[in-house]
Amino acid sequence: MTSPVEVCAALGVPLERTVKTLAFATPGDHLLLAAVPGHARLRYGALARAAGVRRSDLCPADAGRLARAGMQPGGVSPVSADRAAVVVFDGAISGLGRVHCGSGRPGSSIEIEAAQLTAAVPGATAAPIADLPANGPA
Repeated sequence: MTSPVEVCAALGVPLERTVKTLAFATPGDHLLLAAVPGHARLRYGALARAAGVRRSDLCPADAGRLARAGMQPGGVSPVSADRAAVVVFDGAISGLGRVHCGSGRPGSSIEIEAAQLTAAVPGATAAPIADLPANGPA
């Protein structure tokens, strides 16, 4: 398995200029997408609070749930075909400038200004849901 750092090095993209999106299914089969800087760690409790769900309700979305949102594992994007998806962006994303994020399919990404990315998801929430490493990429 190739690490995110190795992939970024091969593409010439700093990990700090990527946005990773983690997908969760919550009760009622609702999709919750958490977008954080690529080198950060998700704070699950903070995400649950921002999304208005219990921490124990966060369950990783499976391939079938992602398919219904127009995505595949390994390529999750904060922009979804599922109009009811709840999207939470970490507050640090808005200051990242030009970033790379998932396109919905593994093996391809989108390069976009962070402000355009967040604007592409009307109704998304911005909240401090990630821990950034003190000394560069994790």
